[in-house]
Amino acid sequence: MSSLFVEEGSKLESTIDFSRFLKSAKKNWWKVLAFSVITTGSMTPLVLKMPPKYEAYASVYLKAEETKPTLFEQVRSFDATRKEYYETQYQLIKARRVAVIVVNDLKLYNDPEFYGKSKQQLTLAQKKENSVNYLLKHLTVAAVRKTQLVDVGFESEKAALAAEVANSVVQAYINYTIDDNRDATDNASALLGKQIADLKVDLQQKEDNLNAFLKKEHLITFRGIDGFQTSELSLLNENLAAAVTQRVHSESIYKTVTSQANSGLKSSAIPEVSRHPQMENLRVKIIDQRTLLSDLEKRYGAKNEKVMQAKSSLVILQQQSNILVKQIVQGIKEQYQAAVFKENQLQDSVNKMTASFQVLGDKKTEYNNLLDGINKTRKIYNQLIQRQNETEINGQFVESAASMIDPALVPHLPTKPNKKLLIAVIAIMSLLIATIFFVILAAVNNKVLTISEIKRRLGLEILGEIKRYKKPLTPQDILDNKTDLPSLDEAAYGIRSAMHLLNTHSKMIAISSTRENEGTSIVSTIIAKSLAVDSRVLVVDLDLRSKMLTKALSDTNHVGMSELITNKATQQECIIKSANFDFIAAGNNKSISPLVMLTNHNLKALFTEFSNQYDYVIFDTPAVETGKDSALISQLVDGVIFVVESNHLSSNQIVNAINKLKASKATLLGCVLNKVNEKLVETTENINPTDVKGII
Repeated sequence: MSSLFVEEGSKLESTIDFSRFLKSAKKNWWKVLAFSVITTGSMTPLVLKMPPKYEAYASVYLKAEETKPTLFEQVRSFDATRKEYYETQYQLIKARRVAVIVVNDLKLYNDPEFYGKSKQQLTLAQKKENSVNYLLKHLTVAAVRKTQLVDVGFESEKAALAAEVANSVVQAYINYTIDDNRDATDNASALLGKQIADLKVDLQQKEDNLNAFLKKEHLITFRGIDGFQTSELSLLNENLAAAVTQRVHSESIYKTVTSQANSGLKSSAIPEVSRHPQMENLRVKIIDQRTLLSDLEKRYGAKNEKVMQAKSSLVILQQQSNILVKQIVQGIKEQYQAAVFKENQLQDSVNKMTASFQVLGDKKTEYNNLLDGINKTRKIYNQLIQRQNETEINGQFVESAASMIDPALVPHLPTKPNKKLLIAVIAIMSLLIATIFFVILAAVNNKVLTISEIKRRLGLEILGEIKRYKKPLTPQDILDNKTDLPSLDEAAYGIRSAMHLLNTHSKMIAISSTRENEGTSIVSTIIAKSLAVDSRVLVVDLDLRSKMLTKALSDTNHVGMSELITNKATQQECIIKSANFDFIAAGNNKSISPLVMLTNHNLKALFTEFSNQYDYVIFDTPAVETGKDSALISQLVDGVIFVVESNHLSSNQIVNAINKLKASKATLLGCVLNKVNEKLVETTENINPTDVKGII
């Protein structure tokens, strides 16, 4: 059950009433207007005293490509295709280095506008620092969309100075890019010179190491360190091949001669012997001698002396032929032996040369390593010399990354402040601030202000409202029909009508509230008086603790409910008659606790008796937060009317009190809003009162 009440209360509190904000703004409109007028009036002199501000802009063209006067690569180049390029240039224009140059060139540190006003005497360094900060703060760099143009502007109190500073910033930026490129070229040249000098020393050292190695190993650099040996080995191989060929040829002839001699054949038949020139001469002589001998024999006969001489000459020639054959054969043998010897010698030389090549291989590797180191160093050395020459040529032309297209002109009119607009903005903002202030006050105010909020915030039916009067009301004032309460009777009839419209047929009605002094006694009197027009009404003061109604309508010593409950007095003794209704006081029995009295078994019988005797019985009860009195009484009556003082307690507190009554199974008929500010009254009964004096 308690969780149900909490959930219901949360739903009530979660709603937003925008009408409250509108009412708050409507109610306090004159305060809002007064705040706006005062604020605007106080700020206007300050606005009028504000110095004018002039802005001047210069147009700068950012180059996308290098001019490249030579074919050589530049030391410092730029790539406009990179997305960060233009943004970097914008930041360079706003760089502190550029600002320092402008401040020093124009001596802006002597201008109070730049170094600012200070009670203390500033040093030159402080003035320069302040001037640089002021320049950067009022410098504007804006890119022109879809172009390579940039607008560089400056804001100053002096029109001419604004244009001068803008142009100086652009020129300082251009000079900065030129100086930066020149410095890069000079630094590159110096670095290249140092590297060339170091490499030259390194190259000389490596060449000396190579020469020392050649001398140490006794090497000759002819087509490399093995060129001479290679040529010599090649020549030996050629000679060896020729010697092998010669040996094979001699061996073939020698074997032929030897084989024919072993087989009994004449050696003269061998072609190598028969073709010998001497053999051919002897063969011709032998043939001629035989021809001569044959002729002599035919002419002189066999016994002739000439024939005998001819035969002797033929024998001598044949003997010479045999001797020559033997000599030729011996020569072939000796030639073969010489060829074998020569081949063996050449083969030994080749073998020795080949063996020496194996030792030479390690030396060649070391030589090649030394030579490669020299070649690589010389290559780098030559490249650096070439790059240094290119850099020196490129250094003769230094290009800037930007150029000024349109210099800044001296503005004729200030760009700000727009004093009229500023005053209007101040007026509008002050109106908004004041309005928001009162709206926030209304938003944080969780109190019930008007009867239209009762249903939304408290979840109760609306029975009526009673406005706040300058003089606090008392129950006796209501009964006396005072003329200074013109709308009270009409408000009472409004509550009476609302009760009839509920159609609950409740006869016994308790009047309660969250806390004391919210007006339960007043509302009890008003309701009783309005119902008494055509009905018999009994009013009972069951607030046995404070006895507010008793104090207002009778004597506190008069017997009442405390005596009636304890059977110490009769009903006739307790009832006080009046022109409007009957009244029973709280009583004067202080010996018994009110909680004990309210739980007495006689109380229910008394309530039944009251219900039988009267058309309506109105019980004035204590506040819910005072104790459990109201909860006990609510269980015995037909319904409870809850009284809420306007703009007094938060909705949460009131809802908690209502939930306590609901937890006691009380029937809540509705709510009466009491002490409503006259400006917040909503019902016509209070706004337009009708004179009903004398009706009640």
